[in-house]
Amino acid sequence: MVKRNRQSQNFREGAPLIFGNSIAATFSENGDDDSIPLGSLVAVYVSRDHDQNQKGKKYKKTKPSNEPAYTHTNYDSSEAAQFHSTINNSQLIGYGVYNPHSMYRVRILCHATQHPVLAKESKRKQKQRVEDHDNEILNSILERKMSDAMNLRLAMNLPSESTDTYRLVNGEGDGCSGLAIDIIGGSTAIVMSSAAWCEVHKEAIVEVLDGLLNDHPSYTGVDIEIIWRNTPSRLKQDGYELSSESEGSEEDDTAVIATESSVKYLTYPYSNGQKTGFYCDQRDNRLMVAEYCRDKRVLDLCCYNGGFALNAMMQGAAHCVGVDSSQDAIDAATANAMENDLDQAKISFVREDIAVYMKNAMSQEEEFDVVVLDPPKLAPNLSTLDKASRKYHALNRDAMNLINRDKGGLLLTCTCSAAMTQKDGGQYFLNMVNGAGHSAKRRVTLLRVNGAAPCHTQSPASFPAGAYLTAALFHVGPIGS
Repeated sequence: MVKRNRQSQNFREGAPLIFGNSIAATFSENGDDDSIPLGSLVAVYVSRDHDQNQKGKKYKKTKPSNEPAYTHTNYDSSEAAQFHSTINNSQLIGYGVYNPHSMYRVRILCHATQHPVLAKESKRKQKQRVEDHDNEILNSILERKMSDAMNLRLAMNLPSESTDTYRLVNGEGDGCSGLAIDIIGGSTAIVMSSAAWCEVHKEAIVEVLDGLLNDHPSYTGVDIEIIWRNTPSRLKQDGYELSSESEGSEEDDTAVIATESSVKYLTYPYSNGQKTGFYCDQRDNRLMVAEYCRDKRVLDLCCYNGGFALNAMMQGAAHCVGVDSSQDAIDAATANAMENDLDQAKISFVREDIAVYMKNAMSQEEEFDVVVLDPPKLAPNLSTLDKASRKYHALNRDAMNLINRDKGGLLLTCTCSAAMTQKDGGQYFLNMVNGAGHSAKRRVTLLRVNGAAPCHTQSPASFPAGAYLTAALFHVGPIGS
């Protein structure tokens, strides 16, 4: 039971995360524990009584100040009528999974306002005590959410002849907080778990996903292999400790070819190194900037597997240089260039710290027509934003200094730090780039601002919390303009 206040209004309107301090009380029928167990399916209600908060104060227990205070009641069959009456006189918000150890006490998977038929059917199963009803309800919710996600991607023409690699399920954007699924090469599904409930219900998630992929119209006759991945640091924040057996796996360098916008990439989904992943969030941005690169000299900074450089070459760039500090990334980018039969005399990849590379390039008076700057996350949270902003400023300033001095050129500058993207509605990042232009004594003109590819869906109820990527395209004027 959550408190009736402005925050619970957000839950009723689709916000997927319920914090502990929003809960008034919890209840279990015939339970044995002093809390609802981790990963349990719960029905979330809000009282229709506006005075509920005041009445509930006497039930609060003394707890450490960093923990929410609310009571948990186990009731037996003889008391059921009383509690059922309270519940029946309350408003159903939806169904979710409970975590007594996390600041996100409930992750709602099915909102009654968004899925009224599914919520009504789930409530019926609970009332009628359908055998194993909790698991049956959860499976029905997962099947509906994943099926909706697949249909949404089909509406975006994913997969297609030119792209077989994309995000199939994107956490809260698809109503599955803590769960992401990528399809790689039309043959592999990588499930990424960052919430405790995903680990608890791993078997159900895999079973539902496997069944839906088998029925997917694009994968008739294809046996898509499902690979389970998790993020230990995120799971630890969610109060879930992985066992030592589940944290590591044997290295396997089996390659899977991923195709995106007709560009082929060697990916290694069975490996544990940096070359493991493929970031399809920049798909549209890679193609967008490539269209401006014909007959241009292009510099791809923090190139990873060469995505921007490869797209630029496929669109007729005169010459491309990719720079990254990771040897794995350089090896992968070089292999990808060969996989796409690109002229090795026109594209090269250099292992170097990008700050060092840019300073050396400036001293040699090198110039480029298009520069892409896509650094890793420099601001993991708000507390590091000021320091990260100074780093972003310096990198953007130096990148501008490498753009054609006589004619000017284009700069695509990116941040994947949610703290930077969300600050002041995105204006903070743009102001930083503008300041870097002043430092470089170059006039900058904003042409467009993009986010992640649309398969990285977002929930409007929790926006901008899901927004993390900014890709801003600027024209950098010539010196003295």
